[in-house]
Order: sequence, then structure tokens, then C-alpha cells
Amino acid sequence: MATVEPLLVRAKTVIPCDRDAAQNGVTFADLGRIDDGAVIIEGERIAAVGRRPEMERALRGRVVRELDLRDCVVVPGFVDAHAHPLFAGDREPDFAARQRGEKAPLGMLHTVERTRDALLEPRRFYDRVVRPRLHLLLQHGTTTLETKTGYALHEPGEMALLDLIDAHRFDFDVPMLVATFLGAHALPPEFRDEAAFVDYLIDQVVPRAVAHGAVYADAFCEPGFFSPAQTRRYLEACRAAGMRLRVHCDEMQFGHAAEMAIALGVDAVDHCNCIREADVAAIAAAGTVTVACPATIAYLDLPQHAPVRALLERGADVALASDYNPGTSPCFNLQTVAYFGRKLFGLSAAEALYGVTRAAARSLRVDAGSIAAGGAADLVALRIDSPEEFGWQHGGNLAAAVIHRGAVA
Repeated sequence: MATVEPLLVRAKTVIPCDRDAAQNGVTFADLGRIDDGAVIIEGERIAAVGRRPEMERALRGRVVRELDLRDCVVVPGFVDAHAHPLFAGDREPDFAARQRGEKAPLGMLHTVERTRDALLEPRRFYDRVVRPRLHLLLQHGTTTLETKTGYALHEPGEMALLDLIDAHRFDFDVPMLVATFLGAHALPPEFRDEAAFVDYLIDQVVPRAVAHGAVYADAFCEPGFFSPAQTRRYLEACRAAGMRLRVHCDEMQFGHAAEMAIALGVDAVDHCNCIREADVAAIAAAGTVTVACPATIAYLDLPQHAPVRALLERGADVALASDYNPGTSPCFNLQTVAYFGRKLFGLSAAEALYGVTRAAARSLRVDAGSIAAGGAADLVALRIDSPEEFGWQHGGNLAAAVIHRGAVA
């Protein structure tokens, strides 16, 4: 196999995000800011990061590939810790109806029906629908993507979705995919009883999920969907089968979901728009990452949002995620999510960057979210004059270049 020359990436500023620092009040200096910086990449790993003259001296006498991004701020590849990209069809009529003050006519079961139909030809579904969608995320800077199932809601479909994730999780043209089995997303049309569906999941679906690549299990613990008692029963079975745990908690209404999740010892509690002060304290004490989804709050005009500042002030980490899905957050761009994080939660630019890098990576237990020697070579070069602009300009794509696993995407 031919040796690939090192890649030297020059930047106006590099923000490595490689230092341990509390997210609350974090500054870019705390995150290791390097002006006139550079990164050396060898293969799929970071070899070194530092001031440009020092990096150039380290490579003197070697054949080197070069990428000149001295008009850009280089940050770690973004980590999206909550996404539902494996769906067919659209739900624009639901959006239009909400704008008119009417009930959404389609709902999640429409997406389930369309996704089940698409899975009759899984390769075609991936090539024509899923891959272009995932590539679009990569082009906007997302290099690691938590990828949920949950739009088939039966054993053959959920396994087919996990198989698609597993087959493409390390492809260079899409983000690195972290598979989450979201069997308890909603009741499918075949079931009318929550407990009976959870029995079905535990007996027939959960035992097969890890063999098909599931890393995490998730559930929609919310009044009207899955109760804390049924969610716990399902998640305990998933843990026993070998999956790690994360949970949709108290998104639209308070329902003791976060309380249950913290007692269970999950890695992440997601949404948390309606949690209580006692939950904030418990989340922080447990060291659990909260995954907030501000684009969903904006899309649905939710009256409450996650108490992000209260969590940060208690020392907790808060990731910012897209919740990309057709019904409640058709937003795939973490640059835009960072804007909503600043707008709705009052985050600084540095706190928002922390949310889509370090905090998100920690919630997934993955080697991502920082630029450090020996780490994964995932970088985003942003066309901004200074790091303080992160999460300010929004609505487009400010990524001048994305490097994923050492390759320029």
C-alpha cells in the first residue's frame, strides 16, 4: 500500500477544544486558541497541532500535501448527538397546517409507512435518499452523527435500518455513524397497547439489535408515548443485551422521564424542556450530558425550553444537537443549531462550539470533538473572521472545507 504524505493544514486560527474546561463561561483561550495555527494530519489521525511556523519546521525536508486555509477559523468536526435521518418521504403538509393553526394531518405514522415501503429496497433507499442526505450533513461540517432507527417500528425494518448504519458507518463520504436503536419511538399501527408493544420489543427485537450494530438504545419517554415504567423496562432489557442508553426526556410535557433516566444511569438525557429544578440538580450531580435541541424548540414554537444556563451553572455539560427529522426539526445544519443555541439559551460562541464538539462527543463516548495529537482527523474550516462569530451568521454554509478521517470531503 502506497504511503500517503502528511497533510499540512494552515489556518488563521485553530480552536482545538482539547483542554479540560467547564462549559459554563468557557472562552476560546480556554479551548486552546492558536492564532496563525496549523494542523499536521497523517493518515486518519492528527499528528500535531500548533503555531504554523513550528508545524512547518517539523515537516521540513518531507514531501507534504498542503491546504491553505489562512482566511478561515479551523475547529473540530461537529458532532451531532441526536438525529433521525433514516426516513422516507416528507412532512411539509404538517408544517403548513401548523402555520394555519390546524392539526398536522400526517404525523409520525405517515413517516413509518413511507419508510417501511422504502425498506423493501434498502440499497435503493440508501443510495437515493439516505446517502445524499448524510453527505449534505458532512458538507456542513458534521463529521460524527448519532443515527437513530425508529421509523420502521417492527423487527424486520428496525434491523434493516441498523444494517444500513452498520454498512456505511465508516464511509468517507458521510459522517461517522453511531447507531442508536430507537425501538420505543411510538406505537406502530399493529399495536394499541403500550405494554404489549414493549413486550414485543423485548422479546423479538432487542435481542437482535446488537448483532446488527446497535451501540445505543433510546426511547421517547413522554406522556402519550412511553411512560417512565415502560421505558425503564425496555431500556433495562437493552442494557442487558449490550447497548448503552440515552433517552428523550420531558420534551413537550413534564412526565418524570429525566428522573427515571438519571436513576437508570444513562449517558445522555435529551430535550429536557420541561424538567424541574430537582432534575437539574440530579443531572449535574450524576455528570450526565444533557442534549438540547434548540431547532426543535424554534420549529414547534414550544413555550418552554431546556434550562441550559441552570445546568451549566451547576457544572453540567450541554450538547447542542439537530434532532434532524421530518416532523419536528427538519434542520440538518449544526451551524444553524449553534445560532439557535445562542439565541434561545443565551450561550456564548465558545459555549456553543463546546456544545457541538466536546459535550456532544462525551455524550456518545466517541473519539471526536477535539483537535489533538493522536485523535481523529476531523476538522471544519469556517469562513469567519474570528471565532466569536460562531453561531452568529446562519442560514447557509460557512464551511470552506471539511476534513473527515484525514480526507478532504
